[in-house]
Amino acid sequence: MALDLIRHTRPRIADGICYGSLDLDVDDTFFSEAEAVRGKLSPSYSSVFVSPMRRCVKLADYLDLSYQVDERLREMSFGAWEGVSWSEIDQLEINSWANDISGYQVPGGERFQDVIERVDAFLSGLPEGKHLLITHAGIIKACWILRGGFSVDRAASQSIAFGDCLSIP
Repeated sequence: MALDLIRHTRPRIADGICYGSLDLDVDDTFFSEAEAVRGKLSPSYSSVFVSPMRRCVKLADYLDLSYQVDERLREMSFGAWEGVSWSEIDQLEINSWANDISGYQVPGGERFQDVIERVDAFLSGLPEGKHLLITHAGIIKACWILRGGFSVDRAASQSIAFGDCLSIP
């Protein structure tokens, strides 16, 4: 099974704000970023799956793809941190999360291990073929851990730009 993984385009939110499960709209840069994504697509896919969040669905619609929405591809919930400036979040909590990326549960949110487990359940159900996922950085990192041979720490340290298209052969 091969995967092409696209991170959504830039969402409409100020820099420095924590978001994951917030259902944000796309930014004014959407059309230029979406056109750049179009140039990265393969000519055909066995299937296309999309996160239910607006920033992903709008990209799939713009690209005129036939797709299925799958709830398991939504971004990690940061619970009480959602919509809060990173500078306003207790540094001890951020440090606790940084020291245990997979196991720390953000207050009212998810553990990254929960994300990995739901992505594993999704990937385990995919048939052979080449699949496209339009999703989020956290989901892409979970795919790298599960299918790309990355450790949690290595995946967590990787930066993924808006509109990036990455492949796992």
